[in-house]
Amino acid sequence: MRLLSVIFGLLVVVLPAGAQETSEQPGAYIADDLIVYMHSGAGRNYRIIGSIEAGLPVTVLQRSDDGSFTQIQDGDGRQGWVETQYLINTMSRRVQLPELSQRLAESEQQRNTLSSRVQKLTQQLAQARQQVTELEADKAEAQQQIAQLSEQIQSQDTEELYRMFTYGGIVAGAGVLLGIIITFIPKRRRRNDTWM
Repeated sequence: MRLLSVIFGLLVVVLPAGAQETSEQPGAYIADDLIVYMHSGAGRNYRIIGSIEAGLPVTVLQRSDDGSFTQIQDGDGRQGWVETQYLINTMSRRVQLPELSQRLAESEQQRNTLSSRVQKLTQQLAQARQQVTELEADKAEAQQQIAQLSEQIQSQDTEELYRMFTYGGIVAGAGVLLGIIITFIPKRRRRNDTWM
């Protein structure tokens, strides 16, 4: 509610500065909460020719010599004299209120749109963070599996090397043993051909 009051106050200050009459004559507004009577001349003793509701814009045509009455023309083209004290230079609240209400509604709509967008972005950010957490967990698990596989490969290489040394030792030992056994086997004598 405080925000609405601030926006309303700012618009009240800004709107009069932006609202300018396109006519060459200066513009004015009938003061709020009044019905002002138009006279046929510059004084109360002149005949009343009509009335103007509060808040309506009018065009100032001329002022009386003493400045107490001003000749105006309303939006319908009627001309007459009104007391100068009932004219104001700023846009009346009656004119400002619909415009301010519309601007306030537009601001509220923009705020709702931005709030909705922020909510969606917050939700997307939460989802992205969750995905990052899941990916980091997957990465840690993959690194652990890689470490385990590396250990298994290293262990298998060590076992294979040990097995090769073992087989090599067995073959070498068998060759030495075979060589020793062969040296102890008596040689057959060759028969000499004595009958020759």
